[in-house]
Amino acid sequence: MEQPPPHTPEPDTVVAVVGPTATGKTALGVLLAQHLQSEVISADSRVIYQELNIGTAKPTVEEQGGIPHHMLDVAHPTEAYSAARYQEEATPILNRLLAQGKTPVVVGGTGFYIRALLQEEFIPPVPPDEGFRQELHALAERHGGQYLYQQLQQRDPERAEALHPNDQFRIIRALEIIHHLGGPVPKSPTPKPFRVIWLGLHYGHRPTLWERINTRIDVMLEAGWLEEAETLLNTYGPQAEALQITHGYPELVEVLQGKRTLADAVAQIQINIRQYSRRQMTWFRRNPEIHWMDVGELGWETLHPQAIHHLSIALTQDIYNKS
Repeated sequence: MEQPPPHTPEPDTVVAVVGPTATGKTALGVLLAQHLQSEVISADSRVIYQELNIGTAKPTVEEQGGIPHHMLDVAHPTEAYSAARYQEEATPILNRLLAQGKTPVVVGGTGFYIRALLQEEFIPPVPPDEGFRQELHALAERHGGQYLYQQLQQRDPERAEALHPNDQFRIIRALEIIHHLGGPVPKSPTPKPFRVIWLGLHYGHRPTLWERINTRIDVMLEAGWLEEAETLLNTYGPQAEALQITHGYPELVEVLQGKRTLADAVAQIQINIRQYSRRQMTWFRRNPEIHWMDVGELGWETLHPQAIHHLSIALTQDIYNKS
């Protein structure tokens, strides 16, 4: 497909590449950033951690294709990292690129990060309440690990749907905000001062995505994922935040501690990531502005030029609407 020549879009335009895990968002984001002569802002809650490289599929220097990438390696493995902090740190980067006349390419699958950066000023400045957090930890110990998640499901089903039931840090934070506000986070949108062109990648045939997820896990293990987890465990201990909440690492830590076999851990990781991909799709499907592209149906040789073609048309329409 012959592509329209690149041109300079309006300075208030952002491109977002979203979708579930293992769909090729990183590669497409780099391609679009190269086409636009711009930069990438990651919106992934895993790659923000330093030293977690293999198990997060963090893009290597080669995979970044010479394009500056932001919001990688911004948190220490022992730190708890929230969507509010992401909003605080990523927004100045986005604004700087827009001020330079560039079209930032936001790439990721973490719905709350993307919503915070591109859609709504939805995160209230609720300060930490250590006393309330200790009460919640005590309730979890008394009633079991799923108790707090069930409480969140009752009080804010939308937020609960976006979280893994074992992500206790984010569950407690959500309940803390609800406690402070007297109810769920208000859903009234605050418009952002830019237009977003949304591109979504997915696999219409789910078993194909499951196969890709399983293959990715195998490749990461062959690349030394277990050894990476061992180094992190020995350096920071099992209570390190990143090792508790980042997909796959808790199971590998249990392997290293002799609590489960590697085969059992791999099977559980596969299940968890499949479930996560479903939650991602449920989240993104709510956005009617996303132009979805079926990776399995199109294939990379067709998908990449089609994505550029769609982007070029969208940018042209943007200029036309503003003229």
